[in-house]
Amino acid sequence: MQHQQILPVLYDLSVTIGSEIRLKQLLTRTLQRLLYHTSFSAGFVCLDMPACEGAQAPLAVCISAAVGDFELIAQIGNSITVPCALVYGCASQELEPMPFLAALGLTRSHYQAFYRLPLEHNGAIVLLAMTQPETNFDLAQVLTPVLTQLSKAIVLCRAHDAQLAAAAAQQEILQQSLAQVEGEFQVLMAISPMGVGLSSDGIIMDANDAFLQLFGYARIEDLRGQVLTNCIAPQQRDKIWQHMTSRAQGLTTQDTYETVGLRQDGTQFPFMVSSRRLQTPQGPRTFSYFVDLTEQKRAEEQLRAVNRMMRLVLETAPLRIFWKDKDSRYLGCNRAFAHDAGLNEPDELVGKLDSDMGWHEQAELYRADDQLVMTSKTPRLNFEEPQTTPEGQQIWLRTSKVPLIGTDGQEMGVLGIYDDITAQKQAQAQIEKLAYFDTLTGLPNRQQVINGLHQAMETSEHSQRWCALLFLDLDDFKSLNDAKGLHLGDKLLIEVGARLKDCVRDHAMVARPGGDEFIVLLEGLGADVDDAAAQAELVAEKIRHVVNQKFELGKVVVHTTPSIGVVMFRGLEPGSDSLLKHADAAMYQAKKAGRNSISFFDPQVQTALEARLGLVEDLARAQEQGQLLLYFQKQVNAQGRTMGAEVLIRWQHPQRGLVSPAQFIPLAEETGIIMAMGLWVLQGACRQLKSWQARPITCDLTLSVNVSAKQFHQDDFVEQVRRTLVETGAKPSHLKLELTESIVLKNVEDTIAKMRELKLLGISFSMDDFGTGYSSLQYLKRLPLDQIKIDQGFVRDITTDANDAAIVQTIIAMTEALGLNVIAEGVETDAQRTFLEQRGCHSFQGYFFGRPVPLAQFEADLCQDKT
Repeated sequence: MQHQQILPVLYDLSVTIGSEIRLKQLLTRTLQRLLYHTSFSAGFVCLDMPACEGAQAPLAVCISAAVGDFELIAQIGNSITVPCALVYGCASQELEPMPFLAALGLTRSHYQAFYRLPLEHNGAIVLLAMTQPETNFDLAQVLTPVLTQLSKAIVLCRAHDAQLAAAAAQQEILQQSLAQVEGEFQVLMAISPMGVGLSSDGIIMDANDAFLQLFGYARIEDLRGQVLTNCIAPQQRDKIWQHMTSRAQGLTTQDTYETVGLRQDGTQFPFMVSSRRLQTPQGPRTFSYFVDLTEQKRAEEQLRAVNRMMRLVLETAPLRIFWKDKDSRYLGCNRAFAHDAGLNEPDELVGKLDSDMGWHEQAELYRADDQLVMTSKTPRLNFEEPQTTPEGQQIWLRTSKVPLIGTDGQEMGVLGIYDDITAQKQAQAQIEKLAYFDTLTGLPNRQQVINGLHQAMETSEHSQRWCALLFLDLDDFKSLNDAKGLHLGDKLLIEVGARLKDCVRDHAMVARPGGDEFIVLLEGLGADVDDAAAQAELVAEKIRHVVNQKFELGKVVVHTTPSIGVVMFRGLEPGSDSLLKHADAAMYQAKKAGRNSISFFDPQVQTALEARLGLVEDLARAQEQGQLLLYFQKQVNAQGRTMGAEVLIRWQHPQRGLVSPAQFIPLAEETGIIMAMGLWVLQGACRQLKSWQARPITCDLTLSVNVSAKQFHQDDFVEQVRRTLVETGAKPSHLKLELTESIVLKNVEDTIAKMRELKLLGISFSMDDFGTGYSSLQYLKRLPLDQIKIDQGFVRDITTDANDAAIVQTIIAMTEALGLNVIAEGVETDAQRTFLEQRGCHSFQGYFFGRPVPLAQFEADLCQDKT
């Protein structure tokens, strides 16, 4: 091949490759042109060859194309085994070709030379000749652009061949499906109870027997080839012809509609037709289904006649009437109901739910009524229920509902009738107000108090919880009335009543039996009479304080004081009249005591209250007189090693001795003393931590300090803790604050914010008495807690009470899920400790390990444990 011939050769090969889109033709023609230009006798192409495992290793390849040799051409598409060196590697000619060429298995030709041209993607072209053609050029180098183009063309041709194969397969499937559909359609036409017709652009081609019977024809030959509109009544033909024309033009038309048909005998009848136009190999076809509507129209007309009669009855009835389906969706109503609903016509209600109406606030109530009536299949008659009008006003209805039952015995819906009884209810309310309420203040009157007393006595009889009756009289009210006038006195009574209601909110009854007297009824105060009396005394004191504040009545400022009598009761004795007399007597006793005071009817209760007041006064001085002590109770791990302690406060009274915390802690909470007391405990604990830090035996101990709700919710609580740590030098990491669930519930967001601030200082948190309150797990997972303390109330019976055992096990599992530590308090027996440890609780506190003791004894016990 001469130099001047190279460019024409490359051009010829490029044109050959670029002109083919099918893989087989591409490979064959390219081989033909290569043989022509290189003077080789024959050649073949292998694609997608497997990996070579050595020059002598046999390799199974598929002949994709071959030219120049009949035997070689016969191998196209077959797999032959050849040495790997024959088809793999760079373009080359072997020095000893016979072993390789003999592997081709050709019997008629004996090739002595070959040339390999590698292709991308594991392919090769092999040229064969009897003798090696002479050339001055490196064929591989010269043909490299052509081979690159060929490799790309192979990929494109393969994709094109795959698309053609897929299209052919799809066409075959479509042809088979069409043949199947045509067969099935013929069967459907034969067995269909509906009339079925086949037409082409409005010309009838075929129809089933039902169609012929519907339109009064005996044979299809009588219709085939006729215009379809011949079967349509004359007055409808133009409209139907427009339908068919639009469908033939590809425009969107209504597929299903009603019209009027014309039978062969000239009679007309209503029918419904549903049509669909399809393109088939034989041309456009329209398939239509025909349904006779004669009986349906007759039934509809009868139903309309019945409905007209029913509508006449409903509209003339002097009641509101409605009916719903089983989903409480309105099916209809009379005009009176529509008017109440703010609608112009009854038909506007159809399909709506009560939640769509102006009374949507009562939708669930009405739906519940409907379901009750339908499921029970029992009428619900003459019950009262509220309703909100479209104008937003509330009215009252007297309603009756009956179930609508179908012929199969199943509920179909509900029929309702109601009347507006708002005026009647208002009249009843006015009568009740006059009978049971004071006309001046709007408070319950004496009769209402007696009714309330009876109810409270019955409730307390069952609950065994104490109640209190407070009888209040304004001091010197008569003098004020005489001096300022009845009008100003009435204003004062109204204001006093309002203040009393604010004092007790919704937790008690406030009444005015008459004159300047008021009554407050407190219920559910507790099972212990002393505690109940203390609560009643707190309310009475609050009332006394509030009434002592000045009253600004217009331009006049008035001052007054109350005398309050209190009587405690539980159960049905001694009766409401006696209770009122006792409360009145206690009130006069308060007046005798100097007015503006509180007096209890029961002398024993009075004595107990005085003792309690004395205890409060002593408690207020206990801290400054050094009567408060710090006790320490061990907190140990599973090995019994003391890890820390809980700091507990004790009161050593000079006369009463060691006062139980159950007595003075609630008093401190009520009076606010707890805030100063809590700070004193915190400071003492931090000082003790600082002292322990210098001793090896105590340097790792932690101290848990209880924090009350009032103390924690002080605005400067975080600053108090920070200042205490700085002043004492205690390590924050050794201080643990114990919070109760009540602290969290009072103000969750404030609690979380304060806890996070304190956590930044290094302080840890434990939730005390867990499980005894009502805290939500939603809040619990947000709190930056370190530990949960299982309340001793659950621990006490875990070995004997399955419920307590399940609760404790659940709490332990929950703490593990939340990544928190858990400690159990109140552990008093080895059985309790074993139960807890086996279920994953490894920290304990309780009498089994040690009682709360003073500091000296705690440290002595600690040293003894170490030895």
